[in-house]
Amino acid sequence: MESILKAVGLNTFYDRSHILFDVGIDVEPGETVCLMGRNGVGKTTTFRSLIGLTPPRSGKIEFKGKTCTGLAAHKMARMGLGFVPEDRRILGPFSVRENLELGRIPGRHGRWNLDSVFAQFPILAEMSERLGGTLSGGEQQMLTIARALMGNPDVLMLDEPSEGLSPVIVGDMKRLVLELKSADTTILLSEQNLKFALAVSDRVVVLDKGHVVYTGSVGQFQKEDQVHKKYLAV
Repeated sequence: MESILKAVGLNTFYDRSHILFDVGIDVEPGETVCLMGRNGVGKTTTFRSLIGLTPPRSGKIEFKGKTCTGLAAHKMARMGLGFVPEDRRILGPFSVRENLELGRIPGRHGRWNLDSVFAQFPILAEMSERLGGTLSGGEQQMLTIARALMGNPDVLMLDEPSEGLSPVIVGDMKRLVLELKSADTTILLSEQNLKFALAVSDRVVVLDKGHVVYTGSVGQFQKEDQVHKKYLAV
């Protein structure tokens, strides 16, 4: 199947610091791919390169069959690439409803609107008038994902969705991702929680020091004990 999102040979820098080295990744429609690795190996930089926040100095990015290397983040969003950052970026002085409304993207239509989002996230419906800054970490994570869905993305990128959450909320997050998968949502996520990643993903890509060191199906990856020990410290 043809990839909906593909990157080849990405080399990304922060000033003079070379972070990604010829990184390649591809995601097929309806697939969930997990980018794994320890802290600081380049997972977030890969996402920032794809969405256009930190454009690569070399390499190629294709989205829905179109070359979009170096395209600005707002243009990538309008094309249908949704991004849920690790730090959430909730607007604290704005209500839950207002945060969600800000996720709308002109010209993009689909299954997600306020009604469908509130049906998927009943807790957000209950606190729709509460300020974003008063929510707990888990509630903010739900709001951030819901806000991205309001843009009706063709691909949803989730950066460390389980980071800093309690085991109960991580369980809720797993169920949410599985529900999105069952609705044929295409997902690219980064994750350090091995159990969570294996439960929701179809394929795994492992990064180490800015290099792709492993890629394979979840079934294959589960047998790679040496990869787990060397690159994930588990």
